[in-house]
Amino acid sequence: MIFIQRTLSICIPPNHCIEDMEYSDAKESFTYVLSKYAELEMKITGEPLGLHGKLVTHGNIEEQHIVFQLMDNTPHDVIQSCVFVVTKIPGECESIVTVCNTFLARTPRPLLERKPLMVCEDGVREAEVEVPVEPEAEDTENVNEGKEETAATAPDVDVTSVSELI
Repeated sequence: MIFIQRTLSICIPPNHCIEDMEYSDAKESFTYVLSKYAELEMKITGEPLGLHGKLVTHGNIEEQHIVFQLMDNTPHDVIQSCVFVVTKIPGECESIVTVCNTFLARTPRPLLERKPLMVCEDGVREAEVEVPVEPEAEDTENVNEGKEETAATAPDVDVTSVSELI
């Protein structure tokens, strides 16, 4: 049996590229991320299936996108599609973000939810998530001043809830 591995590389001048990672590199990055979560006692259990990776560069910023399906080894073995994004910026802490989804509506089987991590010289910690600051009521009035009212800005608009649309 002959196996042919095709490597994909897309680059947009001057220095933005997306390249396939070798399986061994993707596996090494996957194991690295698991170890960082384990350091904070946030173990990720389950078995990865279909593991592969992409290396994305934006100038001197490097992102490793480690993509896999995770079989969570619970009753009914729910499979989630996941990605670890490891971002390396020279002179800054490395960040690790985990994103997963599943197409099964069965609950209670929450998605693999992990807080983003920061990996610095002094250790690993949970990243602080920035919460968008909403403008104060007075600021909102000044912004809308002189504008025609629309459905989005008109007072007392009856909005249909999302649950009614489903």
